[in-house]
Amino acid sequence: MTLKRLILPIAIVTLLTLVLYWLVASRLLLDPPDTTSSPDTSTNSAEVVETEFEPVVTAAVEPATNAAGISEDSGRRGSSKLVEIFGRVLDRELQPVDDVFITEERYFFNTRSDAEGNYRISMDLPLHRYPTLNFLRHKFNGKRIKLTKELLQQQKSYELNVILEDNPDTVKLSGWVGNELGVALEGARVELTAQEVFDGENFYLTVFSDPRGNFQLDGVRVEEKYRLSVNLAPEYPVFLDPDFSVSLNPQPLNIELKSLKFVDIDGMIMNREAAPVADFEIYVSNVTTGVHSGKIVSDSSGFFSLKHFPVGEISLATRGSDIYEITGLVLTDNEYQNLQLTIDRGNQNLTGWIKGENGIVPQRAMVTLDQTLLDGQIRYHQYRSQATDIDGRFTFSNLGSGEYRITTYAQGYQKQELMHRLRSRSDEVQITLRRLEN
Repeated sequence: MTLKRLILPIAIVTLLTLVLYWLVASRLLLDPPDTTSSPDTSTNSAEVVETEFEPVVTAAVEPATNAAGISEDSGRRGSSKLVEIFGRVLDRELQPVDDVFITEERYFFNTRSDAEGNYRISMDLPLHRYPTLNFLRHKFNGKRIKLTKELLQQQKSYELNVILEDNPDTVKLSGWVGNELGVALEGARVELTAQEVFDGENFYLTVFSDPRGNFQLDGVRVEEKYRLSVNLAPEYPVFLDPDFSVSLNPQPLNIELKSLKFVDIDGMIMNREAAPVADFEIYVSNVTTGVHSGKIVSDSSGFFSLKHFPVGEISLATRGSDIYEITGLVLTDNEYQNLQLTIDRGNQNLTGWIKGENGIVPQRAMVTLDQTLLDGQIRYHQYRSQATDIDGRFTFSNLGSGEYRITTYAQGYQKQELMHRLRSRSDEVQITLRRLEN
């Protein structure tokens, strides 16, 4: 009787033991021990010096804005990879070079070498991108090294030791960015681009201002012409000096950005008969700032609204085969109400036929229909284009009233232009092209 009572507890203990064993064995299979060997740090070219040392980690200088466009959780999504490059920077005498600015030219991760020439830079890059590093310091020639997939060999950490050549004609530019009130601006994107190619490479460098508005451009060659730009969109316009020069003893730069003023735009899109045009999409760009853009979409009654857009000259244009452009419109700091935009939309059609002077139909002639209207300083331009069919026929629909220029092109024939004013809902034209003279 006692033995029967023990059978059930013994069975339960045995079952639990088997379950525990199965769980442990499954975990070991899913998570095998890490047997990855240490990364290969062999040298890769004459640019790399074979040395034995333990690099000292230097603090990476993060840009104030996420200029790389990489989201913080991109690594967790598996859409990026972590790459770490470390090493030493030496001169021709194999002496360490400190304060070398090391930057990834596309995504702007950067750091500086320490007193022993050591550096370390960690980068979160898209999966199919590999870093291109620039090593820059005044009194030295810069060096640009592109690290390929084959060079990295799927490693996440790579040793790269670099030798820099002396050059007394390179300098460090220091500067400050602030607004018209004297407030320092953090995160301004400062770009310097050489106007001419030097030694087969075009020098360009991008840095960002720190919380005090300060920035440095290192390893810049003197007596050359550059394009200097400073951008802190969307609240400020772009500062641009297209003919910037650098002297051997440059003075600190003091760049002032004036704050933009913004307005709310409301209005209506209509045709020349003052009828509203529904569901029309057109893109707006601020010509004055050069960096602001938006999209206007009319509702079922032709109304649209564009909030918080900077003042200044703007241009509007559609995208697609039918092109509508509006230029010369200037927004002031007074709030706009009932801004009216006129486009070429109506219920009239234009049909035509094209033939050669010998009666032969040209193959796939191109026909363009355009119209330009002026309303004070505002210029409205509409442009449409299509190819003729095998019978030389073309049709333009949904036209507004007025006069149009018809331009016809065909291989082997002279280009022809004519003006046509629509007089009915369905106009027709016939165009005869002349052969090109041999």
